[in-house]
Amino acid sequence: MSLVGGLLAFSQIQEGRIAKAQGSFAKKIALRNQESLNRQAKAEEAASRLEEERIARKQKIFQGRQLARIGKAGTGLAGATLAALVDTATQFSISRNLALRRGVFRAGALRERGTIIAAQGRWAKTLGKQAQRLSYIKAGGSLLAAAGLASHVGAGAGSGVATGAHGGGVGGTSGTGVGFTSPF
Repeated sequence: MSLVGGLLAFSQIQEGRIAKAQGSFAKKIALRNQESLNRQAKAEEAASRLEEERIARKQKIFQGRQLARIGKAGTGLAGATLAALVDTATQFSISRNLALRRGVFRAGALRERGTIIAAQGRWAKTLGKQAQRLSYIKAGGSLLAAAGLASHVGAGAGSGVATGAHGGGVGGTSGTGVGFTSPF
């Protein structure tokens, strides 16, 4: 077997190991990114709850002022006055719900993005493992090709093919052989 065949096989195995390591690293990064996005999602939900609480406090203050004006005017809680209070409560309720929904939707989008990134990382690791397996097959093929060439060269030396001045091999600069120089 030739030195070049062995080196080729070794380099192919190393390429596979590197591919596997890159895939594992990509998976780790992807999982960390997913964790980060999950933390952002929790923060988004917390921020939306705070916003909802802020709106609720604003509603209480606003409605307190409305009731104080009604009391000062002495009109009572009937007709248009009651409708205005109900409308105010409805508008603030809608604002609170929108704040919460916005947070839930943003958090969901962040979690979904995290899931996709994690899946890409797992896929990268799978591809790295496949590249490593393929490198073993390629290295085996290189070794077999080198062994086949070496056995062919060895068989040719005893069957009338001239050996070179460099001791062994096919061809060379002297002799009556085929007339080519071995690349090995």
